[in-house]
Amino acid sequence: MTDTHQTNAWREETVGRDRALVRKGEEVTMTFALGPATGAAKEPDRLTAILDNRVLRLRHCEQIHGGTIHELSAGGQEVVDVGPGDGLITSSPGVGLLVWTADCVPVLLAADGVVAAVHSGWRGCAVDIVGAAIDRMTRHYEISRKRIGAALGPAVCGSCYEVGPEVPEALRRFDLDESRWLADNHVDLRGFLNARLEALGLPAENIETIGGCTAETPELASFRRDGESAGRQWAMAYLNHRKALSY
Repeated sequence: MTDTHQTNAWREETVGRDRALVRKGEEVTMTFALGPATGAAKEPDRLTAILDNRVLRLRHCEQIHGGTIHELSAGGQEVVDVGPGDGLITSSPGVGLLVWTADCVPVLLAADGVVAAVHSGWRGCAVDIVGAAIDRMTRHYEISRKRIGAALGPAVCGSCYEVGPEVPEALRRFDLDESRWLADNHVDLRGFLNARLEALGLPAENIETIGGCTAETPELASFRRDGESAGRQWAMAYLNHRKALSY
C-alpha cells in the first residue's frame, strides 16, 4: 500500500482563503489545498482570492469521473468552468489548472513548459485519465515520459477505502502489482496510480505522494466520512508567469 511521504520541497502556506501545501519551482508551482472539511469550497470569492500576479487565469471542470481532458490557452475571463471533464492541460504561463477532490486523488503533472491537473477516483483510474494526460503531454508536446514529474495529493487511504468487487475487477485490466494497491476488499488509489505512472514510463523518483488520508484527517474534506456535508479541497498547477519569477 502507499507509503505517504512529503518532501522538503513542500511548504505549508495560506493561498487565498485556504491552508495549502505548496511547492514553488523556477518553472512550475504546485498546490494542494487542505480543506475545508465542510462548507461551500467552490464559492466564487474563494476562487477569485487565488488570483494574483502569479495566477492570472483560473480554469476548472465540471468533474464527471470520466476520461475527458481540456487543453487550454491563456485567453478569456479570469475564472472559468470549462465544462464536463476530469483533466486540464496547458503550456500557457499564469493559467492555474484546478481540480476538486474529497477522497479522489488530485494528480498534478509537469515537464518542459507544460502542466496538467487531473481528478482520478476509481472510475477515473478505470478509464485511465492519468494515462490520457501523459499521452497528451508526450504526443502533442513531444515530452519524454522520463522527464515528467507527478505529485499525488491528499486522498482516501487503502485502509479507509472498502469497495465492492467491481472496483478491483475494473482495475485489474492494467495488470499492475496488486500488492501495491489491493488488500482484501480495500483499494489504495494512490498506490494504484503510483504503479500506473511507473508502468507508463515515469521514473519512480519523479512521483511524489503528498499529504495524508482525507478520511482520517479531520481538517480535510472527505465524502466517505461526511457524506453530502463534505467540503471540497482543490489542487492546482501552473507555469510561473514572468512577473512572478523574482519570488
